[in-house]
Amino acid sequence: MSLLNISCKQATYLISKKEQRKIGLFDRLTLRLHLGICSLCRRFEKQTGFIIKQAKHTHTEEKLSEEVKEKIVGSISKL
Repeated sequence: MSLLNISCKQATYLISKKEQRKIGLFDRLTLRLHLGICSLCRRFEKQTGFIIKQAKHTHTEEKLSEEVKEKIVGSISKL
């Protein structure tokens, strides 16, 4: 496997990482090359973008009550 040839698993990781923050030049290049040949990863990228866009549009102003916050923190602390 060459340096510029990445697996679909690596490509989906880079797609997800790209949605959260900038990725480096080498990662962008390898991802672009992979997306050029892999229709499934292109579809994953498109679907991921759609989900994130929809999530931003469904933002609500509802706040959790202090009681619910304490239950969540308590549940996490038990882990």
